[in-house]
Amino acid sequence: MVDLLRKERRILLVSLAIGIFFAMGVAASTYVYSAAVQREIAENVIRFHVVAHSDSPEEQELKEYVRTEILANFAHSLSANADISTTRSRLEEVLPAMREHAQETVSRVGFGHEVTAEMATVFFPTQFYGNIAFPPGYYEAVQIIIGDGVGQNWWCLMFPPLCYVDMTTTDAGQALLSETISEETFLLLMHQESASPELTVRFRVVEWWQNRS
Repeated sequence: MVDLLRKERRILLVSLAIGIFFAMGVAASTYVYSAAVQREIAENVIRFHVVAHSDSPEEQELKEYVRTEILANFAHSLSANADISTTRSRLEEVLPAMREHAQETVSRVGFGHEVTAEMATVFFPTQFYGNIAFPPGYYEAVQIIIGDGVGQNWWCLMFPPLCYVDMTTTDAGQALLSETISEETFLLLMHQESASPELTVRFRVVEWWQNRS
């Protein structure tokens, strides 16, 4: 009887060990996949954010006005760059002018906030851009921050230059993005438009791991 119990215990321990190793293997592979997908996206885009002073209606309206002014006044410099390196260099050149123009805009409409501008690598949660979902993670971004910068932000992509494409009404933005990243990753970002449960599950895997990182 004792030998039988020992044998059953050994079988149970071996089964538990196999289960643990299998779970660890699955976790490791999904983490590697998640990191690779997010890294591919992050290495091929530059985000543009205008961050409001607060969430009051007046401050959110001011944010929208600053966004419109910045995009309109720097369209010639930023709307037609052919690669991410050129875009990054150009953004670094015009960043002081963007901050100055944003500051003038804020002051002109009667607000006393100080405006700051920076290029930084920042963690962002899951965000939607038209019908495309970007997973959470660290992204390179140009940020125009109004005052305390604790309000909701508005964002678009400076590269590919989707800030100048209405992705909700045309296919042009999707075409630009599809040329920048792999087909597999592009389909993952478009999972909302797909009837494939597999794509949704894969996106959730990326989302879950990046939120834990």
